[in-house]
Amino acid sequence: MQLNHLKARLGAFRFYLALIAVMFFSGWLGYTWSGLKHEQQQEEIQTLNQSINNLVTENDRLTRDINILGVDLEVARLAAEENRKRFQQQMSTENELRRELSFYQKVMAPELEQDGFVIDSFNVEPTASDGFFRYAMILMQQDRHRTTVKGRVKISLVGSHAGKPSEIQLTDSMTENSDDMEFSFRYFEVLKGEFSIPDDFAPELIVVESYLKDKKWGSDYLKRTFEWQLNESAISE
Repeated sequence: MQLNHLKARLGAFRFYLALIAVMFFSGWLGYTWSGLKHEQQQEEIQTLNQSINNLVTENDRLTRDINILGVDLEVARLAAEENRKRFQQQMSTENELRRELSFYQKVMAPELEQDGFVIDSFNVEPTASDGFFRYAMILMQQDRHRTTVKGRVKISLVGSHAGKPSEIQLTDSMTENSDDMEFSFRYFEVLKGEFSIPDDFAPELIVVESYLKDKKWGSDYLKRTFEWQLNESAISE
């Protein structure tokens, strides 16, 4: 009704001209709004792309930093491991020097130790062959007068054989047949050799008995017991 009234007042030509103008304006307004919306979307897309690029750049930087830190950490770990090994070597060297110093002090300065004949140490280490071992025993004289010490030693292994207490003579299981070992020295003597033990024998103690030919120290017999292990550990005298 209103459109017909408006058409009657303006006339058909003016009415349709106004209608076209309104449609054209509406189209122009929609196109302009669409363009603005498109520009806004493009700006948002550009901003998002820039943010993505920034994140990618930051991620690459962080990845490089992590890789560098990983390399630094590995270098530090290797350096710490190397320092630990050097420290262990230094400690081992120092302990060895201390043992050598103690040994030569006993030999060269017996006045600092108790006089007499001593069984200083007994060390055992495995060989490349299963069931075979290598031993080294140090006998020492701690006497100011340095007279020659003569005698013999007998070595026994105490343990269990087939689950029962047992004892075997070391000389019976040596790779070379030998009777009780004899010695003769003024300062010290190192007795070495190799021996084997049965597979079902479990050694626990090493008993060293010495028999001296001279009773100048009050007794011609000395016994010392060592614990069976791959380093020196005397448990009784």
